[in-house]
Amino acid sequence: RGFAVVADEVRSLASRTRQATDEISGMIASIQQQTGNAISTMQQGNVLMQEGLSRNAKVAAALAQIDEQSRSAGHQFAAITTATQEQSSTATMLSSNLQSIAMANSEQREVVSNLAITAEELNSLASELRLEVDRFR
Repeated sequence: RGFAVVADEVRSLASRTRQATDEISGMIASIQQQTGNAISTMQQGNVLMQEGLSRNAKVAAALAQIDEQSRSAGHQFAAITTATQEQSSTATMLSSNLQSIAMANSEQREVVSNLAITAEELNSLASELRLEVDRFR
């Protein structure tokens, strides 16, 4: 009888050991599956991070290009502004020169008009002088 009790206890312990082993095996399988899922998620996260880094690099390059083009446009704008100021200065100088020429033309017309009047007066005096000379002959 004592042997039967011990055998029953051994069977009971073996059964509980089997159950515990099955539970532990299930836990290990669950942990392995969750670990696999975590690794897969981390790999996907790594891929997404690499894509994000690549996109960030492209954005940084685009921003650098925009900055360079903006600086270039600023230099071109400054050059255009300088050229416009020079053209404005030249136009002002030309306008002043044209006014001077117009004034000189006006003065020359007045001188020519005065010369014409003087020529008419001289012509009249010459006619009078001829008359006087003819009278003395």
